[in-house]
Order: sequence, then structure tokens, then C-alpha cells
Amino acid sequence: MSPFAGFTICGKIGKACSGLSDVLLVRQLADNSLAALRILPLEKMDYDTVKREVWFLKWLSHPCIVTVNQIISIGSSICIFSVLCDLCSVLHVVHNYYPCGLPEKAIAQILKNLLSIRCSHILLHCTGIVKLTGFRRCLFLQRNELTGTDNVLHDFESEISDELLWLAPEILKQDLYGYSLSSDVYSIGITICEMANGFPPFSDMDRLRMLYEKSKGTTPQLLDCTTLSEQSSNDELGQNRLQRQRRRFSESLRAIADYCLKPLPENRWSVSKLLAHPFVKSVKKNRSFTSLLPQVVRIRPSRDGYQPCGDFNHDYLELIASFQGEINKVSDFVY
Repeated sequence: MSPFAGFTICGKIGKACSGLSDVLLVRQLADNSLAALRILPLEKMDYDTVKREVWFLKWLSHPCIVTVNQIISIGSSICIFSVLCDLCSVLHVVHNYYPCGLPEKAIAQILKNLLSIRCSHILLHCTGIVKLTGFRRCLFLQRNELTGTDNVLHDFESEISDELLWLAPEILKQDLYGYSLSSDVYSIGITICEMANGFPPFSDMDRLRMLYEKSKGTTPQLLDCTTLSEQSSNDELGQNRLQRQRRRFSESLRAIADYCLKPLPENRWSVSKLLAHPFVKSVKKNRSFTSLLPQVVRIRPSRDGYQPCGDFNHDYLELIASFQGEINKVSDFVY
């Protein structure tokens, strides 16, 4: 493949940004390293939203947050290069290799490294590294002048309809009191259920019923032999129902999920308390995900330049070739 802008395309990894963005596997010619390239078509996405995410990624610095290596523009698309997490997202791992949910030891290691929001925003590397992505909706906490409380928000963007399953009840209420850090703790609880069950809670309901169940304080459950016998049939379980009925989650995992999923935000544990919980503290040091998740296949280019995580799309070569003279580094993504 012909190199453009110092990289060659090796294949397609998947989708991001609610399916609006494609993620490609590329090789950077400067050091021959593999990287992830996210192509953001500005004709389909809000420019300010893209700008905000890039700003946060460049401003935040933490081992468990995806770092931006380079940003270039190609025509009307913004291309973001970042470190490759070669096992893809937790969502990819669950859907393709562990449809009934991840092993508890893998869940514990992910939580210890991240305590994050949803499976599609959690990226895994075979060495045991966990990184968080998906900062399009990231916001600064501020003071609520009406109630006199600090660290609260009231913003609710109409574009987050695909994220409602992970949102806390107080966010969906949109009332005077707003929401704060404890809302992220609720999302952690939903993500624990998503990793353990193989799908997020409430995903078998229409939107109206999901909103009703959250508003009345329905608490999601981990699905195993202690809960499935009492539940009605669930289409999400399908042919894997029997496998879930035979397993039994530890009391430690059940407890940490319950502490996160309290309907009232003031009753949820803080992140610092969650990190001190025995389920998380049981992880003494990071193990490789190749040992924790032996079924998962790493992303890597094959001999013909393609890789197994998705179908290669030649349109990207045509896109880059057609704008070969318009490839520029983006330097205006600042507030």
C-alpha cells in the first residue's frame, strides 16, 4: 500500500462515535510501530464536539487514558492517531469471544485500572494495560447556584440517546438538583453488569420502559444460578441461558455492583471506596489479558497487509490519495 502522511493502512479495526467514525489499523513509517487511526468525517459530526474531545485527550494525562499521538486533516475529515490497544474494546471482546460475560478476574483487573463508563469506551492491551476513550461528552463540574451545592451539572445533550442505558436515574430526571460524580459510579455499575452478563442491563426494553424502570429504582442484576431461576425469559440470553444458569458469581462481585447501582446517588460508594473494596484489591498486580482472556485474538497485520478485526475498505486509500496535497497537521484544536 502506498504511504501517505507518514503511514500505511493495514486494515479496519471497527467503528467509533456511534458508528459515525471508522477506526483503522495503521503502521507509522517513522518508527515502524502500529497505531490506531480514527477518521472523523466533519460532514457527519459536530465540529465543536470533535474539538472538545481532542482538547480533553490532549489536556488529560493518565496511564489509563488514551493518548493522542498526532492529528491531521485530510479534506473534510479529522484523523486522530493514538496508541494501539491490540485487544480492541471490552465490547468487542464480549461480543466476539465471551458472549456470556468476562471471567471475574478479568473484570476485577479492568475495574482496578479504570473504573470507567461503558464497555465500548474501555480498550485492552494484551500486556494487561487498560485505557479509557470516548471523551465527546466530557464536562467540567461546576457550582449549582440554585441549590448552593458544588460539583453539579445539568447539561443533557440530545445526541446521547445511544448512551441512555448507562446513564444514572438523576441524569435522566433533568431536575433542579442536577447530577455529579456519583452518576459516573452508577455507570460503572452498569458496566460491571455488561462485562459479567455479556450485555448491558435494560437493553431488552424499549426506551420508555427503561426510563420508567430507572425512575422507580429498579436495580440491575448479575445473571447466574441465583437470579435466573427467579426471572422471566429474556430474549437477550438466547442459547447461552443454560451456561449462565450454571455459573455462580462471587459475593464480592455482587457487592461492588450493588454499591454502584444504588438508585439514590447519595447512597452510592465513592470511587476511592470502590478502589478499596476486596474485589478490586484482590488484584495484586496486572496480569496479561492473554492469560485472563485466552480466547481473544490480538489485532495484527497479516502477510497481505490486512488484519482479522474487520473488512478492509479501499475507499480510505482513495480518500487519502485524493487529498494527498491537503494533508496538514491540525493545530487549532484549542479553546
